[in-house]
Amino acid sequence: MKNHAISLLLLICFSGSVYSQNEENPWLLEFGINSVNTEESDQTSYRLPTLSLSRYIFNNFSVGINYSENDVNLSNENLYYYSLDGIIKYNIPGESKFLGVDTNPYLYAGYGLSNFGESDISFASKNTSYGPTFGAGIDFQISKNIALSTGISYKALDEKNAYSNLQHVVGIKFNFGKGDSDGDGVPDKKDQCPDLPGLSELGGCPDSDGDGISDLIDQCPNRPGLNSMEGCPDSDGDGFSDLTDPCPNNAGKNGEPCPDSDGDGLNDNLDNCPNVAGPESNGGCKLPDIDNDGVPNINDNCPNEAGDKELGGCPKLPDSLSDFLNDYSEFFFDFDSYELNQIQKSNIFNLSKILNQYDYIEVNLDGHASSEGESGYNLQLSQKRSNSIKNTLIENGIQDSRLNARAFGEDNPSYPNIPLSERKKNRRVIISINIDL
Repeated sequence: MKNHAISLLLLICFSGSVYSQNEENPWLLEFGINSVNTEESDQTSYRLPTLSLSRYIFNNFSVGINYSENDVNLSNENLYYYSLDGIIKYNIPGESKFLGVDTNPYLYAGYGLSNFGESDISFASKNTSYGPTFGAGIDFQISKNIALSTGISYKALDEKNAYSNLQHVVGIKFNFGKGDSDGDGVPDKKDQCPDLPGLSELGGCPDSDGDGISDLIDQCPNRPGLNSMEGCPDSDGDGFSDLTDPCPNNAGKNGEPCPDSDGDGLNDNLDNCPNVAGPESNGGCKLPDIDNDGVPNINDNCPNEAGDKELGGCPKLPDSLSDFLNDYSEFFFDFDSYELNQIQKSNIFNLSKILNQYDYIEVNLDGHASSEGESGYNLQLSQKRSNSIKNTLIENGIQDSRLNARAFGEDNPSYPNIPLSERKKNRRVIISINIDL
């Protein structure tokens, strides 16, 4: 009995609490073994079971129930013993360790029944006695939800067939109402990230990159960023988050996330050749230009021979063609006629020989008429005149695709209608080089 009293005093002397019940960790279940010692008992031994269940209420106080069974030897008689108590427990606040293990001491008091000699719980048996209980204990934290426990209590009984006794308990406790799963000090019901240790000011969520934005809403949780960018940085400062900026290290302009370095109208992120201007149809790259005349091969009618842009990439007009056009750029017709005379046919033959030497040259044949008669008729007549020269050139070996025969009727006179000598000059076909190659 004296030894038990010393144990009780030592337990009370422990201070500090790490593993304790609180509002967020309310439930505690204990299963263990116990020994019962009375002044009259001849011997004591540890037996199963001891069961205890308690729940936190407020300010380190909890309420619960304890149940124990054992065998007590009294006057050489072995008696079955059980006790059932309702208790109020107080967890001593603070922090301490014992042999490197976090500890939680507590005190409790209660009231209940004890029975020596009967195996069935009875509240009215002659062997059932009632009295107060006082105790203390200490828990040793071995994991987040499990602790080893030892405790001692004194039960005062002053009735017939009852014996005041000390009871020593050793057991294991399970906290199955854990309210802070990640142990960050923020209760689960308030923790927006209950499975990840975090910061209370961020609702219990972590801030992996330290930018003050919870990982829960941080779109770039591993890179410090800006609130305005949902936690992502804006490395080039163009107002676009790196997360959505296809050119995060090159500032865009005019509300675009990427620059257009070569000024070809195609942003660098879409430009296969961002430093060389080129059309969008070629991925922003310069089109091939074998003869380096500034006209890409795809548009160059003379891709292997440097020429002029005005001539579709072909060289300037040959002197023979320039001389011919200086002398014979206009072919005149009689009134209401589209027939060519022999001299005109001979001149067209000479033109054919020149065009056959330079197959990249195309010509326009623009037919006109004087103002006599209906305008619709004159338009048809002017087309027949341009077709006459076109057909003659085709007969002389010139491809149809190189000849552009057009009709203007009486709409574009080059000469006045009076006198007649001038008016008849409007009955003509004008030959020119087609520069829209």
